[in-house]
Amino acid sequence: MNYLEKAKKLYGGKKILILGLGLNQGGVGAAKFFASAGSQVKITDLKNTQLLQNSLDELQEFRNITYTLGEHKKEDIDWAEIIFRNPAIKPNNIFLKYALEKGKTVLMDLHIFFEFISPKQLIAVTGTKGKSTTASLIYEVLKDNLDVVLAGNIGKSMLSLLPSIDSKTLIILELSSFQLQALDDLKISPHISILTNIFPDHLNYHSSMEEYINSKKLISQFQNSDDYTIINKDSSILNLPEFQKDLLGKILYFSSSDLPDNFHPQLPGDHNKENFAAALTVARIFNISTTDALNSMEKFTGVDFRLQLITVIGDNKIKIYNDSAATTPQATIAALKALPNSILIAGGMNKDLSYLEMAETIDGYAKRVYFLEGDATEELKLRMHETDKIMGTYNDLEELLADILEEAEKEETILFSPGATSFNLFQNEFDRGKKFNQALNKVTND
Repeated sequence: MNYLEKAKKLYGGKKILILGLGLNQGGVGAAKFFASAGSQVKITDLKNTQLLQNSLDELQEFRNITYTLGEHKKEDIDWAEIIFRNPAIKPNNIFLKYALEKGKTVLMDLHIFFEFISPKQLIAVTGTKGKSTTASLIYEVLKDNLDVVLAGNIGKSMLSLLPSIDSKTLIILELSSFQLQALDDLKISPHISILTNIFPDHLNYHSSMEEYINSKKLISQFQNSDDYTIINKDSSILNLPEFQKDLLGKILYFSSSDLPDNFHPQLPGDHNKENFAAALTVARIFNISTTDALNSMEKFTGVDFRLQLITVIGDNKIKIYNDSAATTPQATIAALKALPNSILIAGGMNKDLSYLEMAETIDGYAKRVYFLEGDATEELKLRMHETDKIMGTYNDLEELLADILEEAEKEETILFSPGATSFNLFQNEFDRGKKFNQALNKVTND
């Protein structure tokens, strides 16, 4: 039975409500999957048509999709047989709770994905920082020797892969703590699990740091002795005995010290050395030579919006990096240490995290700082000692960039690394990254 036949058998004619279309392909991938399978699909999202237009445009061809936008309705949940939940919807969401109270089947993408693939095909990466870069690096070192694909929480829906994979395809997934909940439901873990690190994050979603840590452990919790758990040797949390207790997979460790002195990657920063080392460990499992793996990684130029060099401007050679995916203080701290003495653009909204260390790092490593509006910005300004470095607070990227470029001197580096969420000014961190590039293009070409 091929993929589409199986999808039709499982979901054909079913009433499917997609709770949260979103902007980062997950909802779109699910809608295409169910619509192609012949389901009756209804999509509901708190965002309006204008905000969702890019996602809606991708679904124009399907006539078996209807929409409730700008709100959720309990009658839509009453109508549905299956609720497909956007992973970012919080567990205490009133509509999600209503669906569960009504006894509805609630699924996420991983629930569906495992209907079609075996855990033995899966190489999955999680962690607070470095997930996307590590997953992409693993893909780079394996793709020339193996049948391998890349997806997950990286801007490409895993469900969109299903038509093009078979039982021999290796699948690399970047998975957030939100998505990993499905593994607990299924009591399944991937064949190879990589944990990059754990720092405080998403404490506006998880009830505690302990809950957040336990959500990450799910990636390895249901392995057996034939599986692998790959752990950052330098992460204090990942190396706690209570974290590793009861893990049954073979535990392998990686460290930035694993890399040879003659390895010269294009990605800057000590934090990226850990990502390279993780990918090298996976390469060894598949008998890819160290030389070949390092050569592949030296060619890698990075993932969109993750410490990505966007441009070098004119004769003054001003470098501009887009690190919009830095939504936590730790991510911006790592970026500043990778590019010290930069002109920093930071700030936005807090997700119940501490900004003391980031403020101290700005004091010590940034040349100047320009802020975007938000409550995280206000906390950073209160905690900084070198307040003469603060050049202003903005809600307009074009105005901000115009002011920076007017002051920037020869061979300076401009680093856009917010260290906070974006929802007061942008739809998400990817929208923020795109808007930054658009504003930069407009300012430099006017």
